[in-house]
Amino acid sequence: MFDEGTKIALFAVVLTAWVFGLTTEQLAPRADLETAVETARLPPLPQEVTPDGAPAQSRVSGIRVDLSDTFTAELLATYVIEGLVVTRREFRNDPTSAISPLDLGIVWGDLAKPGGIDGFEFRTGHRLIWYSPPENTEMPRRWKNQVTNNHLIPANQTVSDVLMEAKVGSHVRLRGYLVKVTGDQISPWRSSLRRDDGSIVGGCEIILVTDVDILEDDQSAA
Repeated sequence: MFDEGTKIALFAVVLTAWVFGLTTEQLAPRADLETAVETARLPPLPQEVTPDGAPAQSRVSGIRVDLSDTFTAELLATYVIEGLVVTRREFRNDPTSAISPLDLGIVWGDLAKPGGIDGFEFRTGHRLIWYSPPENTEMPRRWKNQVTNNHLIPANQTVSDVLMEAKVGSHVRLRGYLVKVTGDQISPWRSSLRRDDGSIVGGCEIILVTDVDILEDDQSAA
């Protein structure tokens, strides 16, 4: 239908539009965070991850919190994850950016150890993460379960400020709740509750973050 010259021109137009949209999203002024959750009455959280480094999680039911005038979260589970940040993307213009301005791709367990992601390639899309391991390398058992993409909902401005300091290469601990978000102009936005369902469509964790620690930096992950 198109000759090669036309195909190349169309590809260039699409690529330019994509880069422009990405740049605009990343550089546009960020709206004030709408979330200010009173956390004192929420269920207690585990302090640490499990002994093997996996996220600690426990079911919660029957608790809802208002995130803003237009968004509500149903708590699904308490949650603690500790690991290495491998992707980072800010959001300013999507329907949930007022409550969730940041995604962090995090690896845990064997992948978070020194040298654990040597040779890996990580990329981020719109609320997505892609990754590919090095070729001809023996990988740890169930290593794919150790790659997570996390849509982060800071409980308040203080938490948001600390989260925004995290960068690729940071070692972080996030504590909070996996949630299902409902609100105007969105379909129900539900967190994954499993580590083995991938990190693309439907497999991401949506975390109402009540506490965050940036533990150390590993420049080899940058």
